Amino acid sequence: MMFYTFSTIVGLLAIVSSTSPINLKKRLSNSLGESLGIKSDSMISYDSIYFGYAPNYDPSVTMAALNGATGQKGATYNVYSQITSTNVNSGSYDGNDQYPTSDIIDSGAVLIASLMTSVDWTDITSGLCESVAEYFADTFTSQGVTVWLRFAHEMNYYAAVGTYPGGLNYGQFMTAWQNMYTAIKDNDKIFMFWSPNDDTSSEPVAPWWPGKEYVDIVGMDYYPNADDGLPSFASAYGNFYDTYASANELPFAIGETGTQLSDGDSASTAQKEQWLKNIINPSAGFGSYSEYYVSATWFEYGPPTNSIDYYVVYGQSESTVEETISNTENGS
Repeated sequence: MMFYTFSTIVGLLAIVSSTSPINLKKRLSNSLGESLGIKSDSMISYDSIYFGYAPNYDPSVTMAALNGATGQKGATYNVYSQITSTNVNSGSYDGNDQYPTSDIIDSGAVLIASLMTSVDWTDITSGLCESVAEYFADTFTSQGVTVWLRFAHEMNYYAAVGTYPGGLNYGQFMTAWQNMYTAIKDNDKIFMFWSPNDDTSSEPVAPWWPGKEYVDIVGMDYYPNADDGLPSFASAYGNFYDTYASANELPFAIGETGTQLSDGDSASTAQKEQWLKNIINPSAGFGSYSEYYVSATWFEYGPPTNSIDYYVVYGQSESTVEETISNTENGS
């Protein structure tokens, strides 16, 4: 990881600010995002879309380091964790030592808790869900952290390939989802985030839709192949947005994204930067997609944890970081 001195950070901000196409005194904001717990001084694009990360855990990439390198505060902090057989057998969930608690709290970001299931859907009982709610309340929301609970994300994909043992049992999934929603609904700092995968060729999204009354935020995970030509926001997310966000008047957030090459190799820096601009600051704006769109979270992962390098900040040069975030502005 490249660490920057205070003078370097100040210099970086000066360069980014000098090229800013807007008046620096203008306060950029997204009121819908802020109503969901995003801090108003978080990293935001010129089209008022908040931006955050899924920081890698090996090597351990802290939000403190990412914020230090950019001089801006990541709006969202995605962490992956699992409900295991041990949790089921004990009837209790305690985070399983998978959350960098201090870094999350100190960051001020919204915690996107991507809570996966390595057990059957029927194991997600009301009692177990209550322990999940208690864990997030005691550990995070009591400390002022808002949690977007991305329960069983990419359920249509992971259930089809066997990662989720519950498989394609839609009714059992719905019961599990409703159990989780019921457990957290009285905590006004926890929001249920429904986030399927874009690959609907083998397993469609619709059978996994819990219904508007059980969802607070919708989103879709998508990693386009850069060598196929990077799509516009409308091409990538438009149909999903229209069907699940606009039609139900629900906030839309990109739960995770990045770009790669079709042969599984890493995209170039320029290709990563282009995709980032496409999702948070396309030159033509978002048009009808702006009403419910609040944030995007970048998959800030790479080797050895992930074979493909998705990094846009970690380990990048000062000039690369400067260029990558040139279409963002500190909200304060």
